[in-house]
Amino acid sequence: MISLSNFRLFCKKILYAFALILIFSQFVACARKSDFVLDVPDFYPAQVMESSSNKVRYFSFTADQYGAIENFFSSRGDSALLVQLTPLKVAEGDDSLSFGFFYGSDSLSAEIQSVPVVMDYVKKYNGAPFSIAFCFDKSRNVPRGFFIKSAAKLRVDSAQICRAFIGHDFSGNVPVFAFAPNGGTNNGSDDFRGASLAFNSINSREGLMPTITVKFKDIKGSQKLAFGGEVLYIRRNEKPVEIPTASLKSPFSVVTYPDEEEYPQSLLLAASDKNLLTFASGQKNVLVPIEVDPGLIMKWPRNNWRGNDYELFEWDRFPGVLFFDISTYSVQDDFFRRLAFFVEKAGYKGRLLSDAELKGKHGYNAHDYKADDLARFFEKARVESFPLNEKELLLKEILAFNGIIKIASDGEVMAGSGAVISISQESPSYLRTTFIAHEGWHGIFFIDEEFRNTVASIYYTIDPKTLAYLRRYFQVTPSLNYDVRDDYLMKNEFMAYMLQRPLSYTASYFVDMAKREHSQQLAKAEADYIINTAGSGFESAATLLDEYVSDRWNLNAGRVWMITR
Repeated sequence: MISLSNFRLFCKKILYAFALILIFSQFVACARKSDFVLDVPDFYPAQVMESSSNKVRYFSFTADQYGAIENFFSSRGDSALLVQLTPLKVAEGDDSLSFGFFYGSDSLSAEIQSVPVVMDYVKKYNGAPFSIAFCFDKSRNVPRGFFIKSAAKLRVDSAQICRAFIGHDFSGNVPVFAFAPNGGTNNGSDDFRGASLAFNSINSREGLMPTITVKFKDIKGSQKLAFGGEVLYIRRNEKPVEIPTASLKSPFSVVTYPDEEEYPQSLLLAASDKNLLTFASGQKNVLVPIEVDPGLIMKWPRNNWRGNDYELFEWDRFPGVLFFDISTYSVQDDFFRRLAFFVEKAGYKGRLLSDAELKGKHGYNAHDYKADDLARFFEKARVESFPLNEKELLLKEILAFNGIIKIASDGEVMAGSGAVISISQESPSYLRTTFIAHEGWHGIFFIDEEFRNTVASIYYTIDPKTLAYLRRYFQVTPSLNYDVRDDYLMKNEFMAYMLQRPLSYTASYFVDMAKREHSQQLAKAEADYIINTAGSGFESAATLLDEYVSDRWNLNAGRVWMITR
């Protein structure tokens, strides 16, 4: 015969399990709407495993739960447990909370003294619900359950297995705080120091470092974030800001906010898209670009490249504009030198130069090409059965994969949409900054008709003698050798030269250019006019363009990026 006390305990457990079933089913429905829970497995309610007099509640995963969690973890490579709690009654003098995992030792009470925990203090929530996520350690087995230790009376509203993430999110109705497997204290900072326990710490063919996503409540103004002392100055906009940790010097550190700027609405570190590990056929070269702000490309550590010779990016604000960052000028020449002569060089345009003809000739230190020119180049090579080199064939595959060119079933190459930009690691830092700005403006020019029309209106109204010097300079400079009869090319280069440096440098830059021996020997009359007018014609044109790009995109002369470091 069952005793009355045992019967009451049995009923209590049944009611508690039923309540958890309702809680979990409600949470699964809500979790699918969350922008940080990426997937929801079949998950069953945990059961109370052991009660304790030291104010600890233990929740053990059932066999079905454990199997589902194991499958989720192994198939994705990372996981976290997300729980929502509501304080019901806060104990006087002790509002602390400890939350952690247990792995099934003989004594749970002893085990929880040695495992990492998340610490929090519940009084600050004033009875409102909050959520805590705790990432699994990728080097350990899946935990057997979790525990909550607190003198406060807390209701467990929900629990859910989701993809791992670290940081905070205030964009929903319930604040979320997420921790690495080493745990930590919820003290208002985002601590990524234990992120390597949940995510890859280097980029390789097998895995990628995680990405940080930042959202701001106010989309105007700017924000400073510091990662291990490296400060990022972020100009806010309506889109979340993506910061691949591979771009940072010390990504797995505590995030701080210099000058006490407003706390971001959301700052979350999570796994990068596995599609970024898509490689060219039979090669160790990547096909999928990393979407990124150009400001992160300039100092991107080369040891975090996915490939050896280059890294591939896509402009996050202008889809279809690809950035190549290439190891050396020599490798860059293999990709683009023949293209440069085919598209832009006077006396060579429209021709495919052989390797022998290219020998000793200079292309450019940085490159930019639009979709239809790229398609014409590869189609002419196809029609003429012209032998392209290995890097040019790789370029063709990358362009086709990303829709910049299209290849028909019979092999015909046609234009898609977008553009390609290239810079080299061999360029010194100050030139890389200028090249990214210069080539970035070309990328926008290629894809945006309104911008092209605005440039044309300014081009046709600039002081004719000022423009005459620029055209002459383009024509007589051997490293450029532009075809000045190409009206599209002239407008494009005029615009890029006006916007490649900050406005305050424009006039002096062109005066210095006009004073150089090269200009004085080959374009003296035109150059002297620039000196005598102190470059005022260029400054006027640059000012008009600067005002336009600032109003439209929050960009400026000398800056095509929203993140500065």
